[in-house]
Amino acid sequence: MNRKGLTLIELLVAIVLLAVALAGLVSLFAFAFNMTRHSQDVGVTYNIARQEIERARNIGFMYLPEAAWTSYYDGLGDLTSEPDPHFTVNTTVTTEPNPETGLIDTSCLRSVEVQVYAREGNELLFDTTIY
Repeated sequence: MNRKGLTLIELLVAIVLLAVALAGLVSLFAFAFNMTRHSQDVGVTYNIARQEIERARNIGFMYLPEAAWTSYYDGLGDLTSEPDPHFTVNTTVTTEPNPETGLIDTSCLRSVEVQVYAREGNELLFDTTIY
């Protein structure tokens, strides 16, 4: 039998195969986009944490108040006062008393802990402590 053209079944099979291939490509694109955005956020959080620690170093560890404070940053790593910031940074300064005297003096160990959270899911992206 010598047929010319496509049957309806062949056309439907071709459309289904094309749809499956396109669905795979779209999901791959979405995955790659999310991974790129996440790795960009991780890079920005590293820089934000480094900024906070450098700010503490510039003030001087002994002059920092023993306290915790929160700073807010936009998606590019700039300080912001927006109601919905991209990053939230919690900085905590603590002092270990002198083990010999039990008092806090200039020989005491001070620590500065910086935690950077992303807006989406309140995910902890970076956590570091310096002594």
